[in-house]
Amino acid sequence: MEKDNKPVKNKEENKETKNNIKGKSDLDNDKGLLKKGKNESESLVFELKTKLKDIEDKLLRSLAENDNLRKRHEKEIEDSSKYAIKSLSYSLLPAIDNFQRALNSIPGNEKKVDSVVNNLVIGIKAIEKELLDALEKNGVTIFESLNQKFDPDLHQAVSKVNSEKEDGIIVEEMQKGFKIGQRLLRPAMVVVSMGPKKEVKAG
Repeated sequence: MEKDNKPVKNKEENKETKNNIKGKSDLDNDKGLLKKGKNESESLVFELKTKLKDIEDKLLRSLAENDNLRKRHEKEIEDSSKYAIKSLSYSLLPAIDNFQRALNSIPGNEKKVDSVVNNLVIGIKAIEKELLDALEKNGVTIFESLNQKFDPDLHQAVSKVNSEKEDGIIVEEMQKGFKIGQRLLRPAMVVVSMGPKKEVKAG
């Protein structure tokens, strides 16, 4: 007589079904863990990128600030070197003025007929040029004023006269003006035109 295998079979089927359910559950759990892990990884990558960008911005700002400080320091050194001789240069200007006065005091005909006077003039001009060249090498230069428009930042007017030049034009330079670099060392003393004299018609 054959034994009834049905209960055994049902038991095995139930076990298999439970295993399938468990396997599916485990798979779902694994998928959930993978999804969670992926989200966490993406969040971590985003956070790291944000921090990296922030660090990069701070580094760029720091480099820009350092570059500005370096340029400012270099300019301060350049200015200090350029303008360090300001006092010395200014104290030499009266000597240059005296050379000009000495040359202007010698009549033109004296230079032609008297060889001694002529040689003296040549010597004074040579010394004056050497002094001006030395100043120029250190950034001190003469600026022209004659026939230029009067500029209160560069010129000091000592008088005004009527002339054929238009109003505000410099017609005479009493004393040379000097600059040191781009700064004014001494203004030029000048005479400024008031324009032609207006004729007063008799009533």
